Amino acid sequence: MEGLGELIRSGHYDEARRRLLLGEEGDADGLAALLELRDWLRLKEYREARRVLRQEADLLGAYLDPARVEEALEAFEAEQEARIRPYTEDPHLGAEAWTTLGLIWVRTGRREEAHRAFEEALQRDPGHFRAKTNLANLALEAGETDRAIALYQEVLKQHPDYPLAHHNLGAAYRKKGQFDKAVYHLKRGQRLQMQPPTRPPRPPVPGSVGLPERRPWLGGWTRRWWLWLGVGVLLYWWLGRSP
Repeated sequence: MEGLGELIRSGHYDEARRRLLLGEEGDADGLAALLELRDWLRLKEYREARRVLRQEADLLGAYLDPARVEEALEAFEAEQEARIRPYTEDPHLGAEAWTTLGLIWVRTGRREEAHRAFEEALQRDPGHFRAKTNLANLALEAGETDRAIALYQEVLKQHPDYPLAHHNLGAAYRKKGQFDKAVYHLKRGQRLQMQPPTRPPRPPVPGSVGLPERRPWLGGWTRRWWLWLGVGVLLYWWLGRSP
């Protein structure tokens, strides 16, 4: 049977997490860092992916080359097919590489190739909800409204707060004349677009110290709290010296 470390190295994170849950010993913290990186890649939040690369470089370095991941992120952002191709077989980056290629091919009218690219992404990462959302978009464009609705619903079971899936599901319901559902999902999508992106909920990694989910508002609040604390200390010191 494949060892836990090899499972993680080959990109089989969910199986590794299942075996950790069953009590097998392994690198729980390294797996947690990889899962967070995967979460941000699925969301196309490359700035957050870079933050994980910096903050968890020691943990991630056992399984991937952070410099290579940075090069891949630059290729994804540039949306240049030739630069993306080398990452399609990478166990950690392949799903995102295929998803990005699919989007390029949609824009250039190569819809059959795009469909295959999104399917390939899901073969490598069945939970890649952006790839599945784009498959649903292709189905909707092709007039396969029921299939599109089913795919959007699958996406929202995994990531209930994904605004694009809500918006496009609303458009699909509107096509079917189900206007109450259409309005609900369109409004939900609009509200979520106004909020900072968050990682989809997922079970914690057993045995990991845990990598906290980033909450964008928390950093600012914490900084303000320390600022007011500093002001209070200065006032206390100044008043204590007053005659």
